[in-house]
Amino acid sequence: MKKNFKLLAATLMGALAIGCTPGGEDGNNPGTNPEGGEQTPELTYDLRVLTFEDADYKGSEASSTYWSDFIPDGPYGNGNARYSWYDEGNTELAYYPAYSLYGMGGHAGISNYVGNDPSQGSYLCDLQAYNVEGGANGSQNFCVHFGYLDDSGMGMMDRLIYFEFGDETARVIDHMWVTNTTYVYNNLANGVSDFGGTYTPSESSYLKIVAYGYESADDAEATTVEFYLGQGLDYVSTWTKWDMSSLGAVVKVEFNIVGSPDMYGAYGFMLPGYFAYDDVAVRFDKTTVNE
Repeated sequence: MKKNFKLLAATLMGALAIGCTPGGEDGNNPGTNPEGGEQTPELTYDLRVLTFEDADYKGSEASSTYWSDFIPDGPYGNGNARYSWYDEGNTELAYYPAYSLYGMGGHAGISNYVGNDPSQGSYLCDLQAYNVEGGANGSQNFCVHFGYLDDSGMGMMDRLIYFEFGDETARVIDHMWVTNTTYVYNNLANGVSDFGGTYTPSESSYLKIVAYGYESADDAEATTVEFYLGQGLDYVSTWTKWDMSSLGAVVKVEFNIVGSPDMYGAYGFMLPGYFAYDDVAVRFDKTTVNE
């Protein structure tokens, strides 16, 4: 009996050694081959993150304050980010200004302004992120998007605002972090409307971002993914992760702000079309080889 038990134990141990080779801790490394031979490389990816932090800038424009140079002296962005930026050498994401019907730019701007006082929820503080201490994941800087399109013909933009890959290479955007600005939060929670008509918060109300991903620069068909800034009487008030991987590999992503029917009046969308975002993570393929 003891002999048979030892034989059974040895057989089980051998099966475990052959069939259960452990992988790396992060799931990217395929682990070691117990036979000592070379293992087939496994295709996987790294994440590179657009943080809007000066210390992370890797581009060719020699500046220790690359991102901070875009931040205005106060929390009023005026919706006219006529500058362009390029996260060269890192995510390769780029923004170039798109002009509206009134000559105003797209993004409101790079910011580090935060606050939790709804009385500051006006266009004079449109670069202020609500109820956070800074950028996502403990950073300082972030970006504020401005711009939307509706069917009224009365909106401020003549095209959707977007960012794209400056090297024209299609990649998967894994995720980004999003939150409300004080301006938007105040309008959502208190029923304020700066653009005509009356908005009253209700359980059926919603405000969302719709992202449109394009596989090529001349592609007319887009894949979409949505993020809700507010649903009913519940509004985003902290940095929240938005999974964007379902867009697939894209060269450009456009953003629109869409509300429930009660948010539209005689002049179209009545709420401010802003959101704050940070830490945009992009997948870069790599081939891992066992050490």
